[in-house]
Amino acid sequence: MSYSDLGRRVEALQKKLTLAFVENAVRTLLRQGEDVGGGINAVRLVKHLLENPALRDVEAVWAYDRLKPVLRAALADPPALLFRRRLMSGGCRL
Repeated sequence: MSYSDLGRRVEALQKKLTLAFVENAVRTLLRQGEDVGGGINAVRLVKHLLENPALRDVEAVWAYDRLKPVLRAALADPPALLFRRRLMSGGCRL
C-alpha cells in the first residue's frame, strides 16, 4: 500500500473513531486472543481498525503516529476510565 493511500485511509478512520468504535475493536481483538504480555498492542489495533491485517508493521506504526491523538481523545471520555485502564495495562500505549 502506498503511503498516500494509507494516509487517505487514516483520514477516513479519524472521522469515525469514537470510544464505542475503539472499544468494539478491542473487544473483537481480545476474543481472538491476547498478545504476548497480555492485552492488545497498538500495531495490531491499528491494523484491525484499518481492516488490513497484512499491513506491514512500519506502515502500521506510521498510521498509529497519525491516529494517536484521535485515539487518545476517543479514550479520554470519563465513563471509559476502567476500559482505558484495562487497555493501557494490556500493552496498548496510546
